Amino acid sequence: MKKNMTLVMAIAAVMTAGNASAIEVAGDSLNVYGKLHVSVDGSYTDGLPPTGSNVSISSNSSRLGFKGQHAMDNGMTVLWQIESELNPAESGGTWASRNSYAGIKGDFGTVRLGYFDTPFKVVGGNWDLFGDTIADRRAILGAGAIDGNKLNNRGKNGLEYKNTFGAVELRALYSTDGADSNPGAIDNNDNDMTSIAVMYNEGPLSLALGYENWQNLDGSFGAVDATRVSAGYRIDELKLGAIYETTNGDTSVQWSRNVMGVNAAYKLMADTTLKLQYLSAGDYDTVSDSGATMVSLGAAKKLDKQTEVYLAYTTTSNDTNAKYQAVDGGHGDEVKTVLGGSPRAFSAGMTYKF
Repeated sequence: MKKNMTLVMAIAAVMTAGNASAIEVAGDSLNVYGKLHVSVDGSYTDGLPPTGSNVSISSNSSRLGFKGQHAMDNGMTVLWQIESELNPAESGGTWASRNSYAGIKGDFGTVRLGYFDTPFKVVGGNWDLFGDTIADRRAILGAGAIDGNKLNNRGKNGLEYKNTFGAVELRALYSTDGADSNPGAIDNNDNDMTSIAVMYNEGPLSLALGYENWQNLDGSFGAVDATRVSAGYRIDELKLGAIYETTNGDTSVQWSRNVMGVNAAYKLMADTTLKLQYLSAGDYDTVSDSGATMVSLGAAKKLDKQTEVYLAYTTTSNDTNAKYQAVDGGHGDEVKTVLGGSPRAFSAGMTYKF
């Protein structure tokens, strides 16, 4: 009982301590952290109900997490994290629905077991300027022309190794059952997934290479291979980025296509940044007029270290045989469309991190 009361008081202390990074509980480090991200959005589906222009309130990957570490006498450290989705716009959330794991860190690197972003997904997320907003890259990058965002999933039943070698970071993940259609049963290795990334960051230059293979993508699309290459460079207040993705599906041809993208962020003032991002998906195998382009622009202003407000606009222009969404992934309220549609959305949002 005494230990339970100590834990409750410790969590309360962290949540009221503002910028306090960690406290000790029973001799171990404990962090309570989170992010609230809400927005007011105006959207147009171009043909799919609800028709016309619509206004919605959205919670966008809001989260609450607990993480900690325990130093052992042998020099290694136990790491753990439980991160859950929150939905302050509609109430609710799901326990341990985001990156959650247990692991060990030592001179050999870090080994983690659990459910977390794949190395391939991290490459795309690091490049993106509009993560979790209406302009999130997942409407095109990692999406299919018919079924949308599928190649940015977290790895279920995952075993990950990561380590840094100077300016280079290596991540490798193996999921014993990426589809996990039958939780509670023995993992089905016919649905396994492998994901690898190598990332380089030194001075103004960043480079990344990611590869991923699903034996049965999302439990429905069969075997899919995907590769991403990204680059970024800073010139004073200007940040430039480029990315290329190629995917190949053995049984579902919509996953055999290429995507390229470029973006730029300019720090207008110390607390204000202007952003522009462009993505283009080519035709997928055997189907002409099945590509799309996505153009997004926005401005973000930091009110303080933890709080930011922003404006964003995005539009997706589909060819006759494609229906890539305007908003797909990360953002709570998606904006879908019909074949050949040109959906669009505008958003005013706020994020607060603690």
